[in-house]
Amino acid sequence: MTPEIRVRTVRTALICALIILAVAEGIRGQEAPSALADSAEDLALSGERLEWARGAFEEECALCHGVDGNAEQERLNLIDGHWLHGGTLPEIEHTIAEGVPDTLMKPMKHNYGAEQIADLAKYVKRLRAGGPSSIPETVRPPETVSSYPPPEELLGLHLHPQSPTLRGTGAAQRFVVIGSYRDGIERDVTEACSLWLGDPQHARIEGLGRLTAVAEGEAVLHAELGAHHARTTIHVENAESPPPFSFQRRIGAILTRRGCNAADCHGGVKGRGGLKLALGALYPRDDHEWIVQGGGYQVLTAEAKGERIPRINVEQPEQSLLLLKPTFQVEHEGGKRFEVDSEDYRTILEWVRAGAPFDEPGAEGSAIERLEVFPREAVLTGDGRHRIVVTARLADGRSEDVTDQVSFKSNNPAVVKEIDDGAVQAVGVGETDVVIRAAGARATARFGVIERLLVDYPDVPRNNFIDEYVFAKLRKFHVAPSELTGDSDFLRRICLDLTGTLPPTPRVREFLADPDPQKREKLIDVLLETPEYEDYWTFRFAEFLRVGYGGGGGAGNPESYAAWLRDGIANNKPYDQMARDRIAAQGTHGPASFYPFNMRIPVMVAEDARVFLGRRLDCAQCHNHPSESWSQNQFWGLGAFYGRMTHMEYGFLFDDPAGKEYDYGEEGKEELEFKKVTHPRTGERVKPTFLDGSSLPQERTDDPRRAFAEWITAHPYFAEATVNRVWGALFHRGIVDPVDDFDSVNLPSHPELLAALARDFREHGHDLKRLIRTIVNSRAYQLSSRPNRTNRRDELNFSHARPRALLPEVLLDAVASVTGIPVTFDRSVGRAIGGDRGRTPPGTRAVQLVDSFNWPSQFLEAYGRISRNIVAVRDDQPNLARALHMVVGDTYTEHLAAPGGRIDRLMKQGASNREIAEELYLAALSRLPSEKEREAMAQYFRSTSTMLDDPFFGRNQTRRKLLEDLAWGLICSKEFAYNH
Repeated sequence: MTPEIRVRTVRTALICALIILAVAEGIRGQEAPSALADSAEDLALSGERLEWARGAFEEECALCHGVDGNAEQERLNLIDGHWLHGGTLPEIEHTIAEGVPDTLMKPMKHNYGAEQIADLAKYVKRLRAGGPSSIPETVRPPETVSSYPPPEELLGLHLHPQSPTLRGTGAAQRFVVIGSYRDGIERDVTEACSLWLGDPQHARIEGLGRLTAVAEGEAVLHAELGAHHARTTIHVENAESPPPFSFQRRIGAILTRRGCNAADCHGGVKGRGGLKLALGALYPRDDHEWIVQGGGYQVLTAEAKGERIPRINVEQPEQSLLLLKPTFQVEHEGGKRFEVDSEDYRTILEWVRAGAPFDEPGAEGSAIERLEVFPREAVLTGDGRHRIVVTARLADGRSEDVTDQVSFKSNNPAVVKEIDDGAVQAVGVGETDVVIRAAGARATARFGVIERLLVDYPDVPRNNFIDEYVFAKLRKFHVAPSELTGDSDFLRRICLDLTGTLPPTPRVREFLADPDPQKREKLIDVLLETPEYEDYWTFRFAEFLRVGYGGGGGAGNPESYAAWLRDGIANNKPYDQMARDRIAAQGTHGPASFYPFNMRIPVMVAEDARVFLGRRLDCAQCHNHPSESWSQNQFWGLGAFYGRMTHMEYGFLFDDPAGKEYDYGEEGKEELEFKKVTHPRTGERVKPTFLDGSSLPQERTDDPRRAFAEWITAHPYFAEATVNRVWGALFHRGIVDPVDDFDSVNLPSHPELLAALARDFREHGHDLKRLIRTIVNSRAYQLSSRPNRTNRRDELNFSHARPRALLPEVLLDAVASVTGIPVTFDRSVGRAIGGDRGRTPPGTRAVQLVDSFNWPSQFLEAYGRISRNIVAVRDDQPNLARALHMVVGDTYTEHLAAPGGRIDRLMKQGASNREIAEELYLAALSRLPSEKEREAMAQYFRSTSTMLDDPFFGRNQTRRKLLEDLAWGLICSKEFAYNH
């Protein structure tokens, strides 16, 4: 358990308290010997069950029952033998499941299954028997000290950071010694090295890899391991001059490092226990007010809730709640955060004694502008650990080591977990990020834990810069990419991804027979100039730009909106210009048709930020975002850009300098009050303000949305969000996934690649077609979907193609293509223009429907057609409706037997069974049947040969049924229904 115990929600705290109060009622102190009579076999755990039990205990239960789990106050500490209830395994299980009346321990039978409760009870029992060391080998946690390869495998050492400067009294610096090994892994070898100072009068070593300034001057730090040596010079300045006091940097740092202002504690929307703190000390003025003055936080009003009770006591500083609660001298739901007389305790105590000031003069220069983390990315072997060094770049240009002032949190503790002294420990194979939070800033480091070393790494060709980034990371993580996909799979994949169509059978035969080594590049160029490309990518962009039902919302002209979008795709209009036209649209047609009468400012802010910037700001509408750094002030500053929007009769939209708005309701035209965008919490009028805090220039106030659109498309987020969205459409997973949810936890798998793609997109005029061409020409895009031994577990790094279910519209069009029978769509009477039913022209594809929901289709409904009344996420999970549709739906049954279809035409042309089968395979799967499949089909036809002479059906009718069954089997196969 780390010294920085996580603060949990009320529910989680109750869970923690439950588990080890656990055992028979009425026994205090040390457990009776008979209660430990369970055999090691009874308590054995292994594999995933052990990891789950250990994780449940460490992540949730250890708050109250760990090594420093408040034993003195609550007698809950498992390790020290203090608990209130005794127990055998059945008693522990019963207590976990049923809880203990009149205590914090509530029943968990509704949260955990019986097997989970049993496993957790076993883990608790072994801990109770004598601590972690008593756990048998099958359940003992992995060793925490890394093992290293033999000394002769070490190639060299490197000390990080190089030539740092320590400024001010007590300044300290963490160091990490990196060893480069012959197997290609760079390991943290700090604990294995000898460290010494060449001139110790200016600095001293305190602990492993930590130096503290002593006197002004220079000192040389040496690291030695075997025959290898590394050194760096440390500069010490102003060693006797304390920096000016900064509330954020001193008090905010403690609250951040101890988790007090985390989202699941006082940093939540309403705070916790009557105290509200800003997430990660982002807003120090607010924190200072709530601590010094007290009072409950309210979401939609600036007035404090209830009596304002300060969290400090200037008259009796030691009695300040800010000290009593985290030291558990007073009951504290968050448990003990630090000890009395610890450094954090003394810092807060001296601050209160000094009158709890906010800042001293000059403190503004010490504000953290950004964090730099070493390592940004590292690979660990199964037992590896790695220290992290965090450097703050300050407002005045200085740098400072803040490793001891930050909190660390692994996004996936099953891969790596945080341990003491700012280090992480490998737990299981995989990849995850560690989020580092300082007072007012945040950064991440990525760690991968590899299963085995790949000594003879293959030489993988590169097609363009995309491959350089993708394959470099795969090599670093000892993962080999799959082979290049075959021509038939590539042909099918590229046609579906660029045009949403299956390639026609003559084109398949031609492509497979073509020996030209450049045929893939040439095919891509051809497809990008087809009408099908225009249709398909209009369809893809229409989904998130909400063209048609919901997008027009009944206001304006959805057909006009769709025509505007298709024209932009067809003519390859720069996407930044398309975005500006859509955001700042005015008039009655084209993108102005997007805005319905009931479009509210909060919806427009959240949607435009999500669609064009890839960020979800929704939560900041009513309060500061509970887990990100977006504030309510920022949200409404953006909202003010929409304050002049006015709808006139017949859907005419414009920015009205007079700020007048008209309402056409049952009472007729009614002039409304001048529209003012007001902050919902403060009630103050809000001026249009960009995310960086700068206000809209006065000369642009007549056209605020145009200025806003220009700012959006110039912001780095715009290009990142766009290339990530296109990448996600082509790779079936974004570099950030979901593609429109960039945040501190959902981080890019390849940040350098994302930055390179965004830079290339900007530098080439936001050219969508060029972006698509670049991506699909990469070898990474053209890899096979068949994994190899090294990449079978990879879900993040694009080491092989990810098969994905065809979109419902594409699947419907594909079935129509194979059967040779086009689908017709009838407009619903209730939704038809003028109330009249209409029918699509012959040959209309599902992806061409503008207002899709106005054309009912059981197939599309069953397979998950999305409504465009919101920016929706598709659900491609199997369901019963889809399964039934395959068996009895007319798309899969009637179309196969329809006159004039593919089978009907081929039979009339006199094609043999073999020829028809080959044609069906080429049409559905873009390949010929394998020898095994040919043999199976031949046997199938032979076994039913007697049916071919059935006098009731007739020879041709029976043969037709067999061929229809073959076609049905193909279009129901996963190979057909997936793009792979």
